[in-house]
Amino acid sequence: MFEFSIFSLDTILSFGTKMLAFIGGLAALIFVHELGHFLVARKVGVVVEKFSLGFGPKIVSFTKGNTEYILAWVPLGGYVKMKGEEVGEDNAGEEGSFSASPVLHRLAIAFAGPLFNILFAIAIYYGVYLVGIPALAPVVGTVKDESPALVAGLQTGDRILAIGDKEILYWEQLQKVVHDSPGRSLGFKVERSSGVIEQVSITPTSEKISDLFGDKKNVGLIGIAPLVRNIFYVKENSPAEQAGIKEGDVLVSVDGNIIFGWEDLRTSAIDKPGQELTFRVLRNGTEITTTLIPKSKVVKDIEGKATEVGLLGIGMAGEMATEKYGVFGALKRSIDETSRLIYLIAVSIKKMVMGSIPADSIGGPILIFQIYGEQAQQGLNELVRLTALLSINLGLLNLLPIPVLDGGHIFFFLIEMLKGKPVSERNRERAQQVGIFMLLSLMVFAFYNDIMRLIT
Repeated sequence: MFEFSIFSLDTILSFGTKMLAFIGGLAALIFVHELGHFLVARKVGVVVEKFSLGFGPKIVSFTKGNTEYILAWVPLGGYVKMKGEEVGEDNAGEEGSFSASPVLHRLAIAFAGPLFNILFAIAIYYGVYLVGIPALAPVVGTVKDESPALVAGLQTGDRILAIGDKEILYWEQLQKVVHDSPGRSLGFKVERSSGVIEQVSITPTSEKISDLFGDKKNVGLIGIAPLVRNIFYVKENSPAEQAGIKEGDVLVSVDGNIIFGWEDLRTSAIDKPGQELTFRVLRNGTEITTTLIPKSKVVKDIEGKATEVGLLGIGMAGEMATEKYGVFGALKRSIDETSRLIYLIAVSIKKMVMGSIPADSIGGPILIFQIYGEQAQQGLNELVRLTALLSINLGLLNLLPIPVLDGGHIFFFLIEMLKGKPVSERNRERAQQVGIFMLLSLMVFAFYNDIMRLIT
């Protein structure tokens, strides 16, 4: 019997799903960005000659008014072509041309693309928080030895109902209150696993912890971690899948060590690459024992230090609550979340430019494709939130003062406002050549990093 493919139908369908998620998400980001330029250009009276989603040969196009709308084959970008936009165009001085518009109008057009990406992220999060998003419930897992929580009598399985007058619905709320209260006595309303409700007082100790970028800061800590051991994701062809672990399993122990959260799993398995370990999981009320060998991989931390870890290929969660808000609450929460991510991404870009973050952490289209594929497998909620994150990332990167990016154009327009006259065509051409070289170099480097990740 003939075989028409070396790939199984499941593999082909999985790849197709990932590709659709990748192309759909990327197309949405590009469309929103270019739509910002398009709408503001039209608003200030600049003629838009072409609005293209994608590069390369046309798939389809049509003309309406003065604008040709194009869908092209290569979905890794897009553009808005305005009348008199390019240096040296014959119609640059005509009415309706980009070059003849007031500098404030040109600046607004350039800024509109990144702005629309930020607004798009807010709109996504607004919808997410209106519908409701899974959030980790405030259920205690690990209680550290000699910690304020242990002294106060907190136990695994306790649910934190309130701290002082503030109702606690999600673990993130609990963490924020504790972090903001070093040295201050807090009243905890606790529901025991037996259903009994008690009041306990806990004073967080002031300790230094590392943030996402390795910077130290003082926060309040009480010595607890969330109860996280429900397996909701098993990666294809991972050690976990090969060991027979399935989504919906509850991880009980590893080599006899009881698992209450990620910290327990790290010390019991992630820190033991290549070792054969005994995993006990609970599946539909039945305890199952299997062996698993974490796949060894060398990873680098935020400071570039290499560490060998064991990859399992699972995603774990605890008991989940639904974080949901009304019309105005969802708007505030979406703005807060977008602002938080803007700060994190801006700091990441700054540290990468300064060399604090290793350059090999830069990723390109292959990495984005992989991430989109993984998020697509975890559900629509994760997929749209990733799109919001990438939209913010795209908006901020385009604001960098690099020629040919929006930020480079904005930089030139600001110089023009200060000098009272535009930057010379010769200097702009030189700057654009430098900008193109920088972008091409960055793209090649990102592709190189992507390929090296696949190889290693």
